[in-house]
Amino acid sequence: MSIAVSAIVKPSRILAAMMLAMASLTSTVGILIGLGAIGEMVFLLRLAISASILILSFFGFYHGMQRRKPIQLDISGIGQVRVAERSIIVSSCRESKRTHVAPYGEEVRLLPGSTLWPLMLLLQFEDANGRRITVPILRDSVSQDGFRALSVACRWITANEVRSKANH
Repeated sequence: MSIAVSAIVKPSRILAAMMLAMASLTSTVGILIGLGAIGEMVFLLRLAISASILILSFFGFYHGMQRRKPIQLDISGIGQVRVAERSIIVSSCRESKRTHVAPYGEEVRLLPGSTLWPLMLLLQFEDANGRRITVPILRDSVSQDGFRALSVACRWITANEVRSKANH
């Protein structure tokens, strides 16, 4: 398989900042409800709602941060896509980073629900087992040329799928 586009998608700092802002705003609402500044409720109900909001806000932020890993995307000239999760190994002696990549990754197909915007790609893939993988790609995740190449390749794949469905 000759690879037409190959890119390493790093976790986006912009997306992390947006997730932190969302968790902070949600936590603020939870605190305001707990202090009685928002709404008029019985103390125990107010406390339960406030605690639930704070726990869910923390869980959402933590869960989002845990899933941030570099991903290798390889798209062939005929539209085959391979996704490989990269793991960064930091050696404590020299503080050097080595990257380990699965040899080939897994072959996936791009789903029609993927979002292809000029400043963001939200790619949804499905593997042979039916497992869905979502890869958010913002401008700071890859180089400018890499973002453009991925965008063009994904648009080409979706256009060819539409053409092939129309012919059948």
